[in-house]
Amino acid sequence: MTPRPLHRVLALLALLTATALALPAARAHGILVPTDRTLPPLGLQSHRVEIAVNDGIALVTIDQVWKNSTDRPLEATYFFPVPRGAVVSGFELEVNGKMQKGEMLEREKAARIYQDIVNRLRDPGLVEWMDKDLFQVRIFPVPARGTQKLRLKYVQAAEVIGGNFRIVYPLRTSNQSLQTLEDFTLTAKLRGAIPVRTVYSPSHRVSITNRDGTTTVGFEDDRVLLDKDFVLYFGMSNEDVGITTLTHKKGSDSGFFLLTAAPRASLESKEIQGKAITFVLDTSGSMTGEKMEQARAALKYCIERLGSDDRFDIVRFASDVERFSSSGMVAASDSNKKRALEFVDGFEAAGGTAIDEALTAALARAEAGSLVLFVTDGRPTVGEVDTTAILKQAEKRNVNKARLFVMGVGEDLNTHLMDLLGSTHGGTSHYVRPGEDVKVAISALYEQIAFPILSDVQLTIDGVKVYAQLPQRIPDLFRGQQLIVTGRYRGAGKAKVRLEGRLGKETRRFEVTVDFPEEQKEQDFIATVWAHRQVGYLLDQIRLNGETRELREEVIQLAKQYGIVTPYTSWLVVDDSELTAPPRPRPPEPRPPWPHPPWGPRPIRPPWQEGDAGGGASPTTTTPQASPRDLERKADERERIVRDTAAAGQGRAEAFRDDRGKAGLDAAEAVKILKEKSDDAPEVQAVKRIGGRVFRWSGTEGWVDQAADASQKRVRITAFSAEWTALASRGADVRQALALGDRIQIRIGDTVYVITP
Repeated sequence: MTPRPLHRVLALLALLTATALALPAARAHGILVPTDRTLPPLGLQSHRVEIAVNDGIALVTIDQVWKNSTDRPLEATYFFPVPRGAVVSGFELEVNGKMQKGEMLEREKAARIYQDIVNRLRDPGLVEWMDKDLFQVRIFPVPARGTQKLRLKYVQAAEVIGGNFRIVYPLRTSNQSLQTLEDFTLTAKLRGAIPVRTVYSPSHRVSITNRDGTTTVGFEDDRVLLDKDFVLYFGMSNEDVGITTLTHKKGSDSGFFLLTAAPRASLESKEIQGKAITFVLDTSGSMTGEKMEQARAALKYCIERLGSDDRFDIVRFASDVERFSSSGMVAASDSNKKRALEFVDGFEAAGGTAIDEALTAALARAEAGSLVLFVTDGRPTVGEVDTTAILKQAEKRNVNKARLFVMGVGEDLNTHLMDLLGSTHGGTSHYVRPGEDVKVAISALYEQIAFPILSDVQLTIDGVKVYAQLPQRIPDLFRGQQLIVTGRYRGAGKAKVRLEGRLGKETRRFEVTVDFPEEQKEQDFIATVWAHRQVGYLLDQIRLNGETRELREEVIQLAKQYGIVTPYTSWLVVDDSELTAPPRPRPPEPRPPWPHPPWGPRPIRPPWQEGDAGGGASPTTTTPQASPRDLERKADERERIVRDTAAAGQGRAEAFRDDRGKAGLDAAEAVKILKEKSDDAPEVQAVKRIGGRVFRWSGTEGWVDQAADASQKRVRITAFSAEWTALASRGADVRQALALGDRIQIRIGDTVYVITP
């Protein structure tokens, strides 16, 4: 098949999306409703989705297993709201050896069925089915205590937004059917005549791999809350580094942007100039035992993977400092690597921790633009021990601007020192908690920085006024990683986005022209991502440099507006089932209670309460060993301190200023997670941003639109009444709000509509 040129692909997609896909996607994974009107919808046991995208055209294949939990066979009807612009291309369902046929319903007939289902189930989550085509099939029998499998396929064009492609797979159907009984798996395979460069999901934490011209995106977990659509953006480019930009701007307010940049996945090692790297390893007495064994193994792993054009050195330190090479960095020849492995085999854990002397040894002889991988498990105890003095000395010695990547092992660390060393010298800081594998952590960090693409990266945007850009200092770009930059903008129009950096001795520049619109109501998740990163930046300034009134007030203002957990804000913690009208049944296999942040007491939650199925997007490509489920579980653990909320009462701001012990480590990771947040999942259930509106939960009033004013006219409407249905017909943004539950206050124009049961 001859590849289609990009301009023809874009023209085709523009034609398809102009009439249909510009509308919001339906929220629906389908629903299986028994004919017996006394029974609720059947439970969704497993839900598996494969999305194959070729030049922007998506073939979606859905495999579902539904569970009949009653003691008798059931007759039921399967309904699937078909997304606008999609065409059902296949349906497979076998009952008693016979294939069942489904049918597409005309809009008027579908509307009548929709109204009947809503009235019967009294489920506001179904309001978003309005104005959608329905696919239905009658099923009999669904075996007693048995399951029913089905497969449905449809074809849909990816939406084109500002040069990006967007795929939306609708998940939420109703407030009564929010969770799979077992697993949910989604795999998207992206291909095109022009290679896929950037991939970003604001809705779910995904794994991303690239192989043989195909980009594979995966999400997998057990007993998933199906409470939000799966959204995926991707960009295509023939450049070695692809750049895409998304925007959000409402009314006269300043806009938000989110820029992603990623190198060509097929860059071979031989195309990337060799690096210079110094390995610095703490061998003090506290590293005795398994930690020392794992650290030695990790260092040997790194040495064995050095390329033939790399240069390296090793610094061992305890109470003293010892170099591998007396003459500076050496070539990574086979003979030098063999000597280095023998040098590492001789490491023994003994003595104190001379961090200042080790940094001096590593930085003083570092080559221009080289990398330093610094591993320690303790605070400075030998020589200079003052944090400020150590930082000043490191800055003075690092004349060649080496990038410093710090790995802290255990909890007996000065996290302020670790974080400042990494951020000041263009690197990062990472931590290995007690019980975690040191070898895995060090090896993974090395793989992330093993192939530098661009260093001394500069981002310039000409044509609009950009401010509050995060991160303020653009990090180096490595193979397999993706850069994410967020910020605010004023003005509107075409702007030139330029990413410039150094590859070896050569300067490389990549440019794209981007439209920064006067108004872009969609993609409001960008505002949420920026707000979290801004709060993380502000908290880092407070944690490391001290609190000021201006910093504290900005943190509080953003935290309240976007529902962010901070040391300065307290939130009411409520069970998800309290936030919707129909109560959720108690799940049969409870998870343990959520851990809590260092700046607030543990909230009291029902022991059967499930964790949030929301996640985040992965800003980087994961290693092949990390399955989507492993990625999800690992990230759940590492984000434990920001998914929970503080209980009612004053936040304990002093807790996150600790620089050592478990509290210091928790605070360092909490701030880092905020600074790197790339999804729109809130940490508190009591605040939701929907369709550009902010709703806050009140125990007495339900969900309250924060734009509502006490002086505005109130109109009371009973949920599921004719007036309620008429209100829902006023737009997709209104339906999204009404789907929250049957107790809502929503402002439309100068009127506040009060929805009551």
